[in-house]
Amino acid sequence: MNLLGTATQRTILFLIADTGAGHRSAANAISHAINIIAEREQEEWQAQHAASGMEDEIAPPPPAYRLEIVDVFEEYSRFPLREAVKLYGPTIRYNPKLYGQFFHSTNREGVVVSVNTLAAPLVLNGLLRLFTTVQPDIIVSIHPMVNFVTVRALRKLGMKVPFLTVVTDLVSVHYSWYSPGVDGYIVPTEEAKRIYLQRGLDPRKVHVLGMPIDPRFSLPVASKEELRAKFDLLPGLPVVLLVGGGDGAGGLRTAVRAISEARLPIQLMVVTGRNRRLYANLQSTRSRLHVPAKIFGFVNNMPELMHAADVIVTKAGPGTICEALACNLPVVLSGYVPGQEEGNVAYVVKNGAGVLAPDPISLVDALRRLIVPGSAELRLFTEKATLLSQPMASFEIAKCIQNYMESGIERYGRQAGQWQYRQRKLAVRLRAAIRFRRSRLRVRLPLLNRPLLKRHFL
Repeated sequence: MNLLGTATQRTILFLIADTGAGHRSAANAISHAINIIAEREQEEWQAQHAASGMEDEIAPPPPAYRLEIVDVFEEYSRFPLREAVKLYGPTIRYNPKLYGQFFHSTNREGVVVSVNTLAAPLVLNGLLRLFTTVQPDIIVSIHPMVNFVTVRALRKLGMKVPFLTVVTDLVSVHYSWYSPGVDGYIVPTEEAKRIYLQRGLDPRKVHVLGMPIDPRFSLPVASKEELRAKFDLLPGLPVVLLVGGGDGAGGLRTAVRAISEARLPIQLMVVTGRNRRLYANLQSTRSRLHVPAKIFGFVNNMPELMHAADVIVTKAGPGTICEALACNLPVVLSGYVPGQEEGNVAYVVKNGAGVLAPDPISLVDALRRLIVPGSAELRLFTEKATLLSQPMASFEIAKCIQNYMESGIERYGRQAGQWQYRQRKLAVRLRAAIRFRRSRLRVRLPLLNRPLLKRHFL
């Protein structure tokens, strides 16, 4: 008997944009946690079913989950919005100060409302099509730029499904994250909640549950000694892990060179992510370094690498910071994106879990202090990191999403009976828009037959 065959299916739609790797990573982390919870629920139900021997004596099987993660701007927006969003990566890489100025200048109500008014027509029809196609039981946004327009799309369709926002900035929460009309907000820190309350929004809708990180960070791992043996590290020598994010950014080459030239008594593990050129460069120069080093590309065993290390050196991305804290690992921040990540630096430093070292000299000085045998500073950083650790955050967020979804179904009922009507309504709306554009084109085409206009436009 296929016990899953009779289970009700719940559809969860995650809205993201691949501006950096963090939003997709957060969606993946929550999705993995939901799948783990679903598997446990199914195992418990099967055990009860086997013990009772009669189907009518136990509750119906727990729901199965269909999880959809959609890059809204890449898949459902139109030019020029789709191309404008792609400028995020090059801007923070080559001109971070410009991005910082943009972040601060747009972080207020009037600008956010104006930008959303201009951008909404370029993505609204795509969202209408997405929602009526996927037919979600709940929508979860993990990107600030999709919140206002999602509320508008839901109202346009008359959809009665819960809409949640999962904030993935620790402290520097942009105004666009909090959109009136959202049913619930999941935030990672008390600082993020404080900004929410300052907006005058409903305090009953905000939940401080931590940053969504891969559920594997909640699992037990081998001892530090066993992990170091696994990675062929030298015994008795402090281990520093250097991470530059999924794309290998963050000045890794400069940091490795500075540590090598200082001849610190340490060994390195360097994760270059998807930056193949940096990986090849460090591999080719590894034999000339004055410190032992292991070079990795993109990895899927970050929990093991972090547990094997004594200190991590990374840019101030919120995901990597919270992963390190989940491993009780002291953090040395090598840099940050102005505006967006400034609060992350303050979060680590003020809570005593690490230090900012934005240049080679301060980086070497910080590591020199931390690797001293019996370092009191290292011990303090480790203790504070442990206090901030939230390895179970993804599970808490997953449970919150499930609760909102079931509450929405109980309150509004399943929406399936109304989807055909909504799809017909959407189809009529889109056909009308197409006819309107074609009619405008027919009006203008005869004008192009004039000789003067032909020379300019044909």
